[in-house]
Amino acid sequence: MSNYQRGYVNCRFGQIHYHRAWPAAESGRTPLAFFHQNHKSAFEYDMLLREMGRDREALAFDTPGYGSSDGPPDVPTMADYAGSMADALDGLGFGAHGKGAVDVFGLHTGVLIATELALTRPDLVRRIVMSGVPYRSPERRREILESLPRDQKLTEDGAWIKDRWQVLVADRSKDVPMERAARVFAEAIRPLDKHWYAYDAVWNYPLAERLPQLVHPVAILQTHEPLLAETRRAHAELLPQAHYVEIPEVQVNILDLAWKQFAREMRLWLDKPAS
Repeated sequence: MSNYQRGYVNCRFGQIHYHRAWPAAESGRTPLAFFHQNHKSAFEYDMLLREMGRDREALAFDTPGYGSSDGPPDVPTMADYAGSMADALDGLGFGAHGKGAVDVFGLHTGVLIATELALTRPDLVRRIVMSGVPYRSPERRREILESLPRDQKLTEDGAWIKDRWQVLVADRSKDVPMERAARVFAEAIRPLDKHWYAYDAVWNYPLAERLPQLVHPVAILQTHEPLLAETRRAHAELLPQAHYVEIPEVQVNILDLAWKQFAREMRLWLDKPAS
């Protein structure tokens, strides 16, 4: 069993909200930071965070503008998001002049935050674990950017909110309890009509240029979800040196249903001595 708390730390946009779990006794293992997919929040890491917190400090951050974190005044870039996470880790005492580097885990959008953080603040990152790499063609990225609901406003009929309920609750795997799915839904609608901000940062990010620049050790843990093909291609073309593991038995509700597998594979790789 791990200890657990929530807290806030200052960043360039105000405050970042985080969840923290840690063991009863110091283990000597490197702390682990989680960056979530969008437009959800760090709550989706709840079970994995508590599990990893049994033998190391584990932190899960709400991306600025999502969950309970303050948001940017204008549409941000991926550098803005990564810089905010650097602010948060600095504020919590990590880095070259503090408690040292952390390991990081990113899912979907979190992959890009972890990548940019490692490239711009290498003193804050030791190893990187990623899952669901959004590696798509320039043409497809342009199509997605053009389709973002930049001018969409909330409507009296609550259409967007109803759509989120359908996707996150009604269409969930029935292995996920209704109460948990409803909590994920409640977190996911908090950005309201600014929910697309992070997607703008994702699809404007030069992923094909930035990923190969990583010098940190990288592991890819991949369930058989919709980004499976893109992740396989990113591994082959951009990160061939990465440690790669597939988790074929999970296709949906990744962090609700694969957290035990993620924990097992992360421990095996993160706790392995550097070669």
